[in-house]
Amino acid sequence: MNPLIRVYDFHKKEFGLEDNIFLQLFKVLLFTSPCTILECSVRISPQGTHAGRCRLGYVQQDIREGLHAIHDFLHKIAGCEDVFLNRDIFGQIVNNDLDVSKIIILGVGLDYTKHAKDSKVKCYLMVRECPEMIDKVLTLHPPLDGIRDYLVHEEFTFGLDMYFDGRTGIEIYPFLDRQDLNNTALMGKLKLRDVIRGDFEKCNLVDVSFEDGGKRVLHCHPQSPTRFVRSIGNRQLSLTYSSVQILNNLLKRSYQKEADVIFSLVEDEILLGDIRNIKLHYNLSSRP
Repeated sequence: MNPLIRVYDFHKKEFGLEDNIFLQLFKVLLFTSPCTILECSVRISPQGTHAGRCRLGYVQQDIREGLHAIHDFLHKIAGCEDVFLNRDIFGQIVNNDLDVSKIIILGVGLDYTKHAKDSKVKCYLMVRECPEMIDKVLTLHPPLDGIRDYLVHEEFTFGLDMYFDGRTGIEIYPFLDRQDLNNTALMGKLKLRDVIRGDFEKCNLVDVSFEDGGKRVLHCHPQSPTRFVRSIGNRQLSLTYSSVQILNNLLKRSYQKEADVIFSLVEDEILLGDIRNIKLHYNLSSRP
């Protein structure tokens, strides 16, 4: 069995996702397109857990075919009952001016909730050496002071949100690597010195995104996910992470692979020492 399908089936069963037309369309995309990356997520909050988010990824040699598959997926989602999918923002980015050779990774995700208006499709692109694209994306993104200070690498990742009720949005995900996280001057410039310490400082990567009003969310790729989970001290996170450990044991036995684990945390909660809202993402590549 394709390891990505094994991960998807595990996620649905482990976290009790009920089948629906949107998940069915997503699984068809997983089965029929040349994707080589799958990411599943669980959102943890005081209100409970939500696991209805999955994302597929395509690497460079499959980008063109992946674009066709995503266009078809969006068309099918838009045709579902009670869905109004505004694809204008997608068309502003993915058009005849797009230089496909600059795309490193292309992705599409489904975030399904029981409230249709809050459900969405999200398309992701990671580009390299593409200043024109960066300029275009930043004009669509809500204005933020000093936003270009985060762009310290040639690679640039962003996501296009298309909600089922017609709303749209755009998110950017500048990243900081180990060298950046240990750069005192850069951490001071970005005002991250107080939050990037301890186990956060030991991350391999930290992606940064911005919520309404410019509040920062840190997407942490820790060297030791187990130690990172213990340091947070959230019981529900520990239970969720134990499920991922079970999956990794299965993957190691069958495919000699492990899923990478990422944790998304709100900066303000980290600083207060009261982390309640967490997203746990685990992703697997089927490439050798």
